[in-house]
Amino acid sequence: MPPTSSKRPIGLVEQLTAEWKVTGRAGPAVRSLHMVARRDAGLARLVFGPDAPNVGAAGRHAARPDTDKRDAAKRDAAKRDASKRDAAHPDSPRRGHGVPPPCPTPCDVVDHLRRASGRAEREEAARLISVLLRESAEDPFLSRMLVQALLPGLIGVAGKLRWGKGGEWRDTDEFFGELLETAWLVLQEWAGQDRAYAVLDLLSAIRCRMRRQLFRAKDHGGRAVPLGAETEESSWDRAESDLEELTRILIERHCNGMCPEEVQVLYANSVLGYSISELATVTGRDRRVLYAHRRRGRRNLCA
Repeated sequence: MPPTSSKRPIGLVEQLTAEWKVTGRAGPAVRSLHMVARRDAGLARLVFGPDAPNVGAAGRHAARPDTDKRDAAKRDAAKRDASKRDAAHPDSPRRGHGVPPPCPTPCDVVDHLRRASGRAEREEAARLISVLLRESAEDPFLSRMLVQALLPGLIGVAGKLRWGKGGEWRDTDEFFGELLETAWLVLQEWAGQDRAYAVLDLLSAIRCRMRRQLFRAKDHGGRAVPLGAETEESSWDRAESDLEELTRILIERHCNGMCPEEVQVLYANSVLGYSISELATVTGRDRRVLYAHRRRGRRNLCA
C-alpha cells in the first residue's frame, strides 16, 4: 500500500502525544527533571521559578559571576513584586508564597520549548536541549523527553523524505515508527555528549540515516526485476543509478588528480549519506574544514 499523504495526522504521533500528557506529569518524571534542573541555572529558573535554588559554584555547569548577579537581581525584583501583590490583596491564597514555577513538570518544559519565538528564546531552547542530551546518560527518561521535544522536527524530517515514498515501508505509520527507532538509537549513542548545536546535529544525523535506508531500498527495487522470457536478457542492461554515476565520476576525477580529501568528503556525504557533523566526529576534523572541502569539491565537479 503506498504511503498516505503527509498532511493527514498519523496515529503514532497522536499516540505519543496522548502518552506524554500522562508520562510527562508523573512523579518519577518530575523527580528526574528536578535532578537535572539543580545542575543548570537556566533550567532551574524555568522549573523552580524566580526562587530557584542556586546552582553550586563548584558544580559542573555553574553559571558565570555576571550571570549570577543578573539572576539575583531578577529574583529580588520578582520577590518585591510578589510582596506588593500580597500587600494589595491580603486575602490572596498566594500570600506568603513566591511566584509559581512556570514549568514544574517535563510536559510543561516541552510545551515551553515549542512555544519559543524570537532569537533569544530559540537560542535558550536550543541550549536546554543540549543540557538534556548531556545529562541523558544518567537518566533514560531524559531521552524520552528529548524525543517529545524533537517531535515537530522529526515530522519535518519525515516530510523532507516524502514519508518514505519509494521505500520498503507500507504506510506513513510504519515509516515514522522506524524514524522514531532511529532517533532513539542516535539519542542513546550521543547520550552524555556536550553539543552546542544539539538540535540541528540530532535532526541531521537522523535524516541522513533514514535517507541511507531509503536509498538502499530504492536501489534494491531498481535491481529486483522479475525474470521472464522477455525480461531475462534486458535485465543485464540496467542503467546505473544516480549514486553509482556519482561514485564513478568521483573515481574518475580522483584518477585525474582531484584532491583526495575533496573526493572522500563528497563520497561520504553525498553517496554514503553521512552528515558533516558525523564526519567531524568520526574523523576528528574541524567542521569548517570539512565544509570547505565539500564546497571546493562541488565546484570542481561543476567546472
